[in-house]
Amino acid sequence: MRKGVSLALAVVLTVATFACAPREEKQVAQFDADELAQDIEALDQLRAVGSDMSKPHEIDFYLYVPSEADAKAVEAALRSLGYDVLIRAGENEINWLCIASRTMRPTIQELTNARGVFKGLALRHSGAYNGWQAAIVR
Repeated sequence: MRKGVSLALAVVLTVATFACAPREEKQVAQFDADELAQDIEALDQLRAVGSDMSKPHEIDFYLYVPSEADAKAVEAALRSLGYDVLIRAGENEINWLCIASRTMRPTIQELTNARGVFKGLALRHSGAYNGWQAAIVR
């Protein structure tokens, strides 16, 4: 039952966040239930392995874009939002990978907000948001 309540609360938070977003962000920050469920599941897994969810975690977010110029534009945008960013050629040497890191409390609201930022940048730069990861914090 608790997981169902968590999912319902996350959906309400997502809808509230989306409803309050500026119009231009609404066009790019589209979420679906699967994405929300993935973030909730990842948070549940962190919690299950003993991570202290009340403490800040270093969270890495992954975004692929098609060119170095796009990667540099994404880097500038993310740095202005307080992220540390590393860009490099992707393993396939076609796309560029932007790894953005930020220390924050791992909550569904924070991750939903971050997903909106990364999906918006992916849309603007013909890229793809590829999720996030965090180490266990005790």
